[in-house]
Amino acid sequence: MPNIPVPVIAAAAGLAIGAVLTPIAAPAVVGLWGFGAAGPVAGTAAAAAQAGIGNVVAGSSFAVLQSIGMGGAVPVVGQACGAAIVGGTAVAGRAILGLVRKVPWRP
Repeated sequence: MPNIPVPVIAAAAGLAIGAVLTPIAAPAVVGLWGFGAAGPVAGTAAAAAQAGIGNVVAGSSFAVLQSIGMGGAVPVVGQACGAAIVGGTAVAGRAILGLVRKVPWRP
């Protein structure tokens, strides 16, 4: 078996996990901002943004977030961003863990 560096394994695992979890987590995340199943929820950041925008243009970032909030599919770009975030976090976590293990522990 080839000797694959641990950061490469961490990145690959993080990218795969992020790609799988993004479509599941995205509706909940945009829901926190106020993008609900029936439209922007009153008194939230989404409602304030829509009030500032006025008429929302189809295909705009706001429209895509609202679509996700209403149960629509996450665009490929969104899924790639989610995968990159989780992959980067996995690599950073692995790097920090490697540094922590090098520091001697003293009670």
